[in-house]
Amino acid sequence: MILNYRFRRNLLLVIQLFALAVLSQTGCKENTLINSKVSPSNNAVSVLSYSLPVITHTYEDDTTVTSTNLGGIPIYQAVGAIYDPFFGTMTASTYFQLIPTDITPAIFADDSIDSAILILPYSGYTYGDTTSTGEGLTQTYQVFYMLDTMGLGSTYYASSTKPIDLAHPLSAPTTINISSLKDSFGINVIPSNYPSLRIKLNLANVMSRILPALDSASTNANPFLTFVDMFNGICVKTANANQYTNAIPYFELDGTTIYSEAAILVYYHPYGYPLDTTVTQNPEAYYFSTGSCAHFNSISKSYSRYPISNLIHSTQKNDSIIALSNQPGQSIDVMIPGIKSIPAGVINKAELQLALIPRYYSYLNLSDTLPAAENISPLGIGNGTYPAGVGAGLAYEIADRYPLTSLTPLTVMDGNLHAFTYGSTTVWKYTIDLPRETIASIAAGNDTIHLHLSGTSDYYGAFHAVLGGGGYNSAGADSMYVARFVVTYSKLKNP
Repeated sequence: MILNYRFRRNLLLVIQLFALAVLSQTGCKENTLINSKVSPSNNAVSVLSYSLPVITHTYEDDTTVTSTNLGGIPIYQAVGAIYDPFFGTMTASTYFQLIPTDITPAIFADDSIDSAILILPYSGYTYGDTTSTGEGLTQTYQVFYMLDTMGLGSTYYASSTKPIDLAHPLSAPTTINISSLKDSFGINVIPSNYPSLRIKLNLANVMSRILPALDSASTNANPFLTFVDMFNGICVKTANANQYTNAIPYFELDGTTIYSEAAILVYYHPYGYPLDTTVTQNPEAYYFSTGSCAHFNSISKSYSRYPISNLIHSTQKNDSIIALSNQPGQSIDVMIPGIKSIPAGVINKAELQLALIPRYYSYLNLSDTLPAAENISPLGIGNGTYPAGVGAGLAYEIADRYPLTSLTPLTVMDGNLHAFTYGSTTVWKYTIDLPRETIASIAAGNDTIHLHLSGTSDYYGAFHAVLGGGGYNSAGADSMYVARFVVTYSKLKNP
């Protein structure tokens, strides 16, 4: 099924994103099979260019897996609600399990429990307008207990949800200014240098869930498994579903210390001692463990009253405007017909070019509040004949992605933004290089390459881009921004 294929591929894309930045700095940038600037003899070989039109459409992709758990890859979760004047609204909640650091029987028997606090470490990244410090960055959060369990290793999607105990919330609504999350010495820090979202919990409600789970776990042969079976987990979400801000922060569930991982910290002191002897430096922690705890990011988008809706529901044969965001969100369907018409010769480069439209996105300003997608990734779609063994409408990895065990092909395919100069005008374009896929299609007698293009899934739903489509010229616009497929090839000159 295409859904399962996309799931497996999404796992790979998460790894690719973090490795690609390193490769782009340290590796050799080769974007052709044979560099178009190199020829055995300028007198013997001609290097020529050939352009093919493309057919483009925007579609909604909600198949993103948000429960990815791979060693060494940070688990980032969006929590909050953001408004984008073009792409609409996005609301995100995080669901995750916790385990205790200590499962000693009756651990609090001789102690007085003083307070409990949720710690959600800040990832260091907020998508949106972070320049404002006013009401536009005010967000109200609340913590709830999950009424259903989760399974470690189970697959959860952006559309997944779990029932929560609305009658007995684990916290009161807590309002913060998102900009304060960046302050490593601010009120949202425990201790210094660990910026995080800190929410005081309702002690009675949270301990009524934790203590029974501790009692059962302490007498079981597999205490941690028993605890997560008894303590389903928590949900952190916006308290007001209609409160949208200009930005959305991303938090990291996993970490290496008590203060850099998502946790409930329980503060206590021994009976008979003054309150100031509370064990403030060593609270009892119930924390997120990648080896024991499941998680997912629940994300919903609403765009029916926004410009992006017109693109998704367009009935044009070839759209003039297309759009893309990080998954889950908008993706681009691309058809490249006429591959067999490419003149005979050695294909050096076969490059799909998609240009940012400046009136929708001022890409020259590096501090833009809604920056464009960092990278675009292609996925082939079979037509029933090509490639062999792939059914019509099913996804496959294009030839340029192989070998799948190597990250080097990613630098060949590229998918990043590059500046193109036309006279005095600079146009920023995503370039995706597909020479091997083009050669394989021609060799198989296939005349059309069908692709799905998507953003990454590192920061879910972030990074929006509005681009010129294959029909951009039909709107009387400048041809610099039309989507195109440009092939550079070499051929022997006539003697």
